[in-house]
Amino acid sequence: MTEAVGGGVTHKDVVCPFCGLGCDDISLKVDGLSVEAGEGACGRAAALFRRSAAPAPSARVAGRDASIDEAVSAAADLLAGAASTAYAGFAADVNGVRSLIKLASKTGGSVDHYASAGLFRNLSTSQRKGWIATTLAEVRNRCDLFVVVGPDPSEAFHRLYTRVTPPTGRFVEGRRKVVFLGGEPSAEARQQLVGLDVETIEVREGGLVDALSRLNTLVSGGSTPPVEPDLAPLAEALKSAKYGVLAWNAAALGADGDLVVERAAAVVDMLNVTTRAACLPLAGRDNLIGANQTFLWNIGFPIRTAFRSGQATHDQALNRTGAALESADLMVWTSAFRPERPPGFEGKVVAIAHPDTTFESEPDVFIPVGQPGLDHRGLAFRTDTVVSIPLGKHRDSGLASVADVAKRILERLP
Repeated sequence: MTEAVGGGVTHKDVVCPFCGLGCDDISLKVDGLSVEAGEGACGRAAALFRRSAAPAPSARVAGRDASIDEAVSAAADLLAGAASTAYAGFAADVNGVRSLIKLASKTGGSVDHYASAGLFRNLSTSQRKGWIATTLAEVRNRCDLFVVVGPDPSEAFHRLYTRVTPPTGRFVEGRRKVVFLGGEPSAEARQQLVGLDVETIEVREGGLVDALSRLNTLVSGGSTPPVEPDLAPLAEALKSAKYGVLAWNAAALGADGDLVVERAAAVVDMLNVTTRAACLPLAGRDNLIGANQTFLWNIGFPIRTAFRSGQATHDQALNRTGAALESADLMVWTSAFRPERPPGFEGKVVAIAHPDTTFESEPDVFIPVGQPGLDHRGLAFRTDTVVSIPLGKHRDSGLASVADVAKRILERLP
């Protein structure tokens, strides 16, 4: 919905594509090229939506301004001559990801999203053990006990508690309770949690895996040594809850994150013997989930897949960006949602990126692209993987999409 205000236009109910919550109640005031976010936007979204009236920079080749045709040709030449390419960043809408997959399969090279570490912590448990996961809407409607495992996820998912744990839910009787196990709510989170019962359980540094193991024992009816923290009250609360949820931000769990996720999922499995419970594994920003889903549809593997000699091979370790760059002579960096700086790299660099991106050293080719959900339409996926969110076009910047640029490069390849 749009309405004219003064010299500009205000777009209402805009979908935010940045963190994976898919908030769809943002207002944007657009006046020519300038953009200001208003009602509904968290601080991070407001900063990422904001644009001045200045035109976007032109494409650059070897540091000099160039037309997009010249930049596309230069990128195609670099790809044609590369011995080993690492496609990194990989932050684009679904159509952009589709086109990048076609480009990578034609040229060869490894593919990884810059925010994939948390995703693979979650996938490692779901692949080995399986789990019972839920959605944002299910939590909002049914969850009466919400347990946050580890650091507060709202540091990355800013409006998490507003979205999933309002004081009342459609099928929630009485006051909803939120427990922080091994973390503490931020000041911003506390404001969102007003009206809820909130409890914090301290866990010693590095002790979260042990705490979850003891919680699982208590939930199953066993006993544990009398050590701090005392988790018996939490175990009883989970067993008596109508719909308990354990949530975490996998990217923030530290070195033992894989084990934390595995233990949390085990607690949920045990609870489901006698009651109803689920996991809410939070991961992903800048359409990480959409990139992974698109890979699965098209290739049959998750990201961190490499194309070589006409074959696709998946390896979470070898195709991780850091590992792939050790043997690559060309990096293709894509980041359309935000000006995420690419990692340092001594080889050639093609950057298909946000116009405000800064670099440690000038890339060989820089092609500025539009932001999905602002400069062009697109699709992204929410963090819970089940909902694709439609992104609208709210200004005319003249910037090409990642999909358009990738297609043009592909057409120039021999």
